[in-house]
Amino acid sequence: MADLFGKVTTSCTYCQEEINGLRIQCCICPDFDICIQCFSVGAEIGPHKSDHSYKFVDQCVSSVFGGRGAWTGKEQLLLLNAVGAYGFGNWELVSQHVETRTPEEVKEEFIARYLDGNIGKAMWAPLANHRPVLVDHVPDDDGPLSPTTTAKLPPLDITLDEARLLGYKPHRDDYEREYNMEAEQLVSKLQVDPDEDTEMEIALKLAIVDMYTRRLKERARRKRIVRDYQLVAKYFANLRKDPSKRPMTKEQRELHEKMRVFSQYMSSGEHERLLASIERERELRHRLNELIRYRGNGLQTQEEIIHYEQHVAYMRQQKKQKTR
Repeated sequence: MADLFGKVTTSCTYCQEEINGLRIQCCICPDFDICIQCFSVGAEIGPHKSDHSYKFVDQCVSSVFGGRGAWTGKEQLLLLNAVGAYGFGNWELVSQHVETRTPEEVKEEFIARYLDGNIGKAMWAPLANHRPVLVDHVPDDDGPLSPTTTAKLPPLDITLDEARLLGYKPHRDDYEREYNMEAEQLVSKLQVDPDEDTEMEIALKLAIVDMYTRRLKERARRKRIVRDYQLVAKYFANLRKDPSKRPMTKEQRELHEKMRVFSQYMSSGEHERLLASIERERELRHRLNELIRYRGNGLQTQEEIIHYEQHVAYMRQQKKQKTR
């Protein structure tokens, strides 16, 4: 018997002729094979009878698709087996496995039959129509630190020397040294082996991965805050000490210090508008108290108020001179 990958041939038990194509194998008599011609005349020999059960056995030497120069069934099986073993495109190895065809022939046959042919269309068309649909289940982030908000922020207002001093890369909007540089050490040597690790060990390793993920999120959050509030630019702006910029008063510094805790819940612009609104409210309250004091002193017009303030200032000056 000639299997698909061997060189052994099969001979007819009755006429002793070599069988190159389809043969008949008896299901009752062991090792009994006869050719089509002997089977058609009802040949019997020894214990074998013509009414025994039988089966057809093909050595895959006949052509499957037909035509001149067509590939035999054995060659087709070798081709499919070689492509599965060596991968699509390794036609030299595929040709060596088939043995009877060149690399160009195995390439053309596989593409013509199993990609562009009817077999390929029947197999690949359903796959193309059932491609997986990726759905983003992450909810939209519309908060003050959302990517849509931070992406619209202007670049940092610093010079190249200042950026080099800080380790800031303007073109990448990134830093040479990240926050918590030791975070990667948690998972650098972490390995999960479901076959050897116990459930407790796997749970502990997953907890370590969760710790690493939290640190990465904290790193990203800090970077967004730095960019959102322009902290780098403000840091160097304080070093420059621009004389044209009006310094904050003591009350303003105290207000900024008290309201700093709320900066993590809003964007930079929202926080600055909140501080400006509170300062404006203080100014209006102070002005209202002044107007109430003027009204209590019987002042009703702007001229009377100016005259009153001038008189108060004169009396204070005279009092200072007497105390000296």
